[in-house]
Amino acid sequence: MPDTKFSFAALKEHLRKYFWVYLIGVAACLIGTNLLWTTTAPHPTNEQTVTIFLADAFSNPAPLSGLAQRMLEETKPYDENLKQVDFESLMYKEDDYTSSMLLLTRLAVGEGDAFLASQAAMDALVQSEVLEPLDSYVESGWLSEYGLEPYYGTVTDEDEGTSATLLAGLKLDRYTVLQDMGAFFNEGAYLCVASNGGNVDTTMKALECMMAALTEEQDAAAENPEPAA
Repeated sequence: MPDTKFSFAALKEHLRKYFWVYLIGVAACLIGTNLLWTTTAPHPTNEQTVTIFLADAFSNPAPLSGLAQRMLEETKPYDENLKQVDFESLMYKEDDYTSSMLLLTRLAVGEGDAFLASQAAMDALVQSEVLEPLDSYVESGWLSEYGLEPYYGTVTDEDEGTSATLLAGLKLDRYTVLQDMGAFFNEGAYLCVASNGGNVDTTMKALECMMAALTEEQDAAAENPEPAA
């Protein structure tokens, strides 16, 4: 009969033989627990978030994390249901099929409340017909203090043979702080708002906070330029 008496030596030998079995079991439990939490943890709804996509061939939202937190804090008194403000990269290259499909997919499911968009991405957004016309907002003074040049886009209906022009975005050329932070190439870029986002009014308010913060950064950089090397 096998020796079934418990001893330290027997335990040590058992662990030596079956160590990998226990290790795999522990790893599987940890992965399963993490997956369960990820899939069942409560997430903010579209109405509780403001997501701003950086739509260009290259972008880096990491330097904007502090700005996102400030926007959340300053917008929350306006909308107490707001839980999250995020900047996210959305790679978009001109004449690239994959980029176009990714953009259209995001728009179709209602992801993205606003965009900082390159010229190529802006053209695609205009033709997708999901942008919020900014005419009435600008006429009422929205962001007027920053002197942003309006960008008018033309939407063409080839089937009907008609076209319509709308104030689709605002130019961000002069906001070099975005490029200085390593977040986004400002030259030839635009700010625009999605009409099918979760909460357009809250998004507009959050963008007011964003522009105020970026202007502060831009002015501070101009007053305290980096010394020449």
